[in-house]
Amino acid sequence: MDQRLLTDSLLLADADESLTERFYDLLFERHPAVRPMFSADVRPQAAMLRTAVVAVLEHLDDPHWLTTTLGELGARHAGWGVTPPMYDAVAECMVAAMAELGGDAWTEAMTEAWSEALTAVAGLMLQGADAAAGAA
Repeated sequence: MDQRLLTDSLLLADADESLTERFYDLLFERHPAVRPMFSADVRPQAAMLRTAVVAVLEHLDDPHWLTTTLGELGARHAGWGVTPPMYDAVAECMVAAMAELGGDAWTEAMTEAWSEALTAVAGLMLQGADAAAGAA
């Protein structure tokens, strides 16, 4: 993964730190069935998501951290009722929000990089969910 491209494009799309709030707007608009999984005020959740995205970017060169941290996160999400298809919805809406906020400066290479990264994140989270289900 191209850490620099991911970081630069995140800075572009999140220049005013509104990315994750816009992401949730799109998620609930496009996938209303997930709305009841969240509190009425998603701003705290949006802030946690932003922190998580930055942390993943900072640890792209640390496979142990990624596997452990994202696996644990996936196990927790499974406990909250998150299903595998929901990961696709998240990736779709995150990339759409980034492209929207990135405007004319957003490129196809950025879309491809984020699609790849979010697929990898989902894969590690799903592994953690599967491991937790197998241990239960």
